[in-house]
Amino acid sequence: MNNQQPKRSNEPPVWLMFSAGGMVSGLAFPVLIFILGILLPFGIISPDNIIAFAHNWFGKLVILALTIFPMWAGLHRVHHGMHDLKMHVPAGNVIFYGLAALYSVIALFAVISV
Repeated sequence: MNNQQPKRSNEPPVWLMFSAGGMVSGLAFPVLIFILGILLPFGIISPDNIIAFAHNWFGKLVILALTIFPMWAGLHRVHHGMHDLKMHVPAGNVIFYGLAALYSVIALFAVISV
């Protein structure tokens, strides 16, 4: 009989952040580009509206989602892309996911201070 517990993987939380980042990027970035790239420069939206949105608690959550999740997705892609190219980084998990976690904390403090 084999009574050993299967080895637990750290992949599910990382894949959750990766998939959330891909979803946020795919759905929200076209709207964000439209707002910041077309409506704001042509004066259709006032910068005061965007500043007021950033000072609202819901706006802060949106800004956090638009910054943190795509960073996790990007660094996850870089990590696995380097692995696919046979460029093995020593402690790659710690480096890439640590950078994503550090960025998340910095973004959190930056948005809270707004």
